[in-house]
This record gives sequence, structure tokens and C-alpha cells, in this order.
Amino acid sequence: MSLDINVPIETHFADVEGMQIAWRSQGQGRPLLMLNRFRASMADWDPELITALARTHRVITFDNAGVAASGGTVPDTLEGAADIAMKFANVIGQDRPHVLGWSMGGMIAQIIAAKYGDAIGGVVLAGTTPSFALEGTVPTPQEWLATATKEENTTEDMQFLFYADTEVSSSAGLSSLARIGQGNATAGAASKTTMQTVGAQGAATRKFFFGEDGAFKGLDNIRVPVFVANGDKDRAFAVENALALVRAIPDAQLAIYPDAGHAFLFQHAEQFSEDVTRFLSGL
Repeated sequence: MSLDINVPIETHFADVEGMQIAWRSQGQGRPLLMLNRFRASMADWDPELITALARTHRVITFDNAGVAASGGTVPDTLEGAADIAMKFANVIGQDRPHVLGWSMGGMIAQIIAAKYGDAIGGVVLAGTTPSFALEGTVPTPQEWLATATKEENTTEDMQFLFYADTEVSSSAGLSSLARIGQGNATAGAASKTTMQTVGAQGAATRKFFFGEDGAFKGLDNIRVPVFVANGDKDRAFAVENALALVRAIPDAQLAIYPDAGHAFLFQHAEQFSEDVTRFLSGL
């Protein structure tokens, strides 16, 4: 299937318990529900990755409650966000979707895998972490958190947050930001959500980080197939955290991508999409 990376994708709205949830769909096949990172909207996915995944799946991106174009308020826990994501999938008629969660979205995907295993297919955990209460994890550095929560991020900030300090990775980062910004890297880096959203998501994520919501206790109960992926130079969530996830989740698979940071899935979009497709095939 040939898909044009430059064709605008129509935005739809689904009524989920009175909240208007904004969403988009691209491609055909088994649904792949995409759970986004902290403070991102669905406009922050790299089109190259979405187009690559849409060759074999119906890729569904959306803004969860209280985020960007969606109504409602941001849930006070990531479990609340997981519940809304599954209700949304049900409302739009997607039976047993695969789930791909990146960063904060990967934390939400862990909860979905533990809580809704019978209602989903495979799960991809990209550039994410379990709770820091789990043995073997490395907490996120304060410098990264401080940069991630600034009111506005520059292209330099985004390079620090998402890419490695090498010529190859930095160049890939600028190219990705330009694709997201439709030819303008500065527009790609610009915040598309409010500071109210940032604060609410930050509070829910902190509960997850420090084990206050108990999400880490459900990892060994996960019975759906799980693929864990990470960049080898991720500043946000070190490779040790990916290893901790694989140790905790029964039969989880692992891939580490070279010379890459938190947005390895954009830098290595083709290879990552091939690996995801291979993993999900036949599930």
C-alpha cells in the first residue's frame, strides 16, 4: 500500500461519556491504537512513522481527555487515561486493537496490558519506563524534567530531550521536527498543548513514577505479547529501565536502537515500524 506522507488526515470526534475525543485514522488492517508522550498532541507524531505503520495497520492517533483538540479534563491518574483510551476504542468500534505507547503513553499502555488484556492484541512499549519503585530502574534526571516542563521548547530543547549528541542523531532530529512542522522545524518543536495540560499530566505521571498508584505491581500479571523498545542513549528513561520492564513482564521481547535517544522511533522510523509489524504479525 502506498501512502502519501504529505496528505492531510481528517480529524474526527467521538463522544466518550460526554467528552469529545479528537482522533485520526490512517491505513487499513488490524487497528493500532497510538498512545502519545507527555504534553504532546496527535499532531506531534512523526508522519514518517505513522505512514510506515499504516502500510499494514489502521493506525489510530487521538488526543486523550483534556489534551489539545479533545474535550474533558486530564485524568488525575494514568489509569484514568488508560480507561478513557479503552472506552474511546470501543466507541469507535475497534475490536481488540494492538496498542503502541510511547513515553508517558507507554506507561498508560502498561496499565492497559495489565487491566484490559482480554480486550487487546499485542502491546508495544516504546521509550518508556516502569515505576521507579521497581528494582533496577534509574530515575529520570532533573535536567531532563526541567526542560520537558518549560512553557515553550526550542528546537535545541527538543534535540536535548529526544536525540543523542551525535551528528547523525541530531540531523535526524531536525528532519523529524521539520516533518512534524510540515517543513518548519520550529513549528514542529512548538507546544501544541496548554500548561494546564502539562501540569495535570505531570501530576499523574509523578504518581506513576513513585509507585503511588501501584501500577508496577501488575506487570507480572500481563499475559498479552509485549515488545519493549528503547534508544541506547535515551536521556529520559535509561536502557536499564527497559531491561527492568522485560524482567518484570512475562515473555516480553526487547530491542535497543543504536545512536538514538528518546525519539528513536522517529529517528529509526523504517526499522522500528518493520520490527513492530513483524512482532504484531499473526497476533
